Amino acid sequence: MIYLDNNATTFLDSQVLSAMEPILSGKVGNPSSIHRYGQAGAALLAKATKEVAAYFGVQTSEVVFTSGATEALNMLIRAIPNGSHIITSSLEHIAVIESLKFSGCEVDYLDPEAKNGAIAPWQVERALRPDTAAIILMAANNETGIKTDLEPIASMALERGVTFIVDGVAQLGRGEWPLPLGVSAVCFSGHKIHAPTGVGVAIIRKTMKTHPLIVGGPQQRGRRGGTENLVGIVGFAKALSLLPKSGAEMGALRDRFEEGLSTHLSGVSIHGGDQPRLCNTSNIAFLDVDGETLLMQLDLAGIAVSHGSACSSGTLESSRVLLNMQIEPKIARSSIRFSLSRFTTPDEIERAIKIIVDVVEKLRALTSPGS
Repeated sequence: MIYLDNNATTFLDSQVLSAMEPILSGKVGNPSSIHRYGQAGAALLAKATKEVAAYFGVQTSEVVFTSGATEALNMLIRAIPNGSHIITSSLEHIAVIESLKFSGCEVDYLDPEAKNGAIAPWQVERALRPDTAAIILMAANNETGIKTDLEPIASMALERGVTFIVDGVAQLGRGEWPLPLGVSAVCFSGHKIHAPTGVGVAIIRKTMKTHPLIVGGPQQRGRRGGTENLVGIVGFAKALSLLPKSGAEMGALRDRFEEGLSTHLSGVSIHGGDQPRLCNTSNIAFLDVDGETLLMQLDLAGIAVSHGSACSSGTLESSRVLLNMQIEPKIARSSIRFSLSRFTTPDEIERAIKIIVDVVEKLRALTSPGS
């Protein structure tokens, strides 16, 4: 099976599993316990926290471990005062869209320019008001891979004292990127970088005041109650250490994949192909082919892909992200997301090209006039 759905989840790295095994074997105690097993757990927690903080260039006090980015986004949005004005986009993850419904705030949902796929800094600047309390945007879109130009937006936020929350899930592990000054908080999920599911990280700058979403014990300086997911945290820290410094290799494979499909198939459209994108993501429309049918046929042929966000799939509706990019519904329904990982091989890409070309040609032949 050729797995090309890494923006939905990645498989656990064997080196990450090895780092987690001492905890899984039951040789480490609760980090809050004072006996030697607890002390061992506390030492591992402190080490992992330092490693995560060092990776992002922040202080350990700015690191909060969560169950994933969905929890982190809920926590961060809950920190915005009721009645405030918030700027976000119609392209955001469903965790943002749904959380904002309960925020008690006035929200402006910006739409991208036609087929652009990202919110431009000038759009944010135009939407800013004297009472704007927060800006919430993705670093890169998980469906199309199109990147947001964060630097100028972060500068605006810093200058005006506006909280800037960034969903960094899709970006992490797809090449280095600096955390711009002016970003108040950013969140990530472990299962997107070959760490286990059920663990994530929020980097929350000292300038942003938050309230715990989960209350209980004094863990994590009172910002998230409950015994820490030590095995997940250690796995996350190890996965960070294994991330490539550059996305060049994945980018070369992605480009070869798109080139191969475009060469052998007509009616192929790459969404955001002319925009700055993640090195691992291709969202491609195969004209005159139903996307759901193509997805199922590719699965039978040995390729795992998706229609779009895993948190929104399972529905036959067209991608909200593509529709909000003003992509025609018929084209949106014919679109499939392919996402590579650092474990994807050139051989898998070549085999995937051949299989996809064959399946698309057969589906088109079945629906063509006179067939």
